[in-house]
Amino acid sequence: MPSQGGFIMTTKRFCNEELGTTELYTEVWLTETVRVKDVDDLLVENHYWRDSDGELWNDFDDPMENVKRAFDAYRTRKGYMSPAEIRNLRESTDFSDSRFADALGLASSIVSEIEQNRRVQDEHQEDLFRSVGNDC
Repeated sequence: MPSQGGFIMTTKRFCNEELGTTELYTEVWLTETVRVKDVDDLLVENHYWRDSDGELWNDFDDPMENVKRAFDAYRTRKGYMSPAEIRNLRESTDFSDSRFADALGLASSIVSEIEQNRRVQDEHQEDLFRSVGNDC
């Protein structure tokens, strides 16, 4: 593995379907300021892969990785429940996704997307989740 400044640099071979190439990429971590909903100054440690031309790419195996990191930072800043906490809460009620969503007056797709960290809840949804937690 190549090293830079005493640090071992991780490299990995990826097939880049967008470019139609397969090559060695170098792992890069960057602290970036991102915006999620009403918070525009979240510091997030994002993960990229750099190609031989110096272009940065999201992880080919997990393209939503940096979005999930931003969502996690947003929830932390707002004091919101994590996807795992919401899933555990739902499971503690013995409700399916759809029954839990119906009981809260939400679409089941919304609950599912929040539990899978593909969507971040808004304040109203957070209040609904917390009201269930207070009832248990």
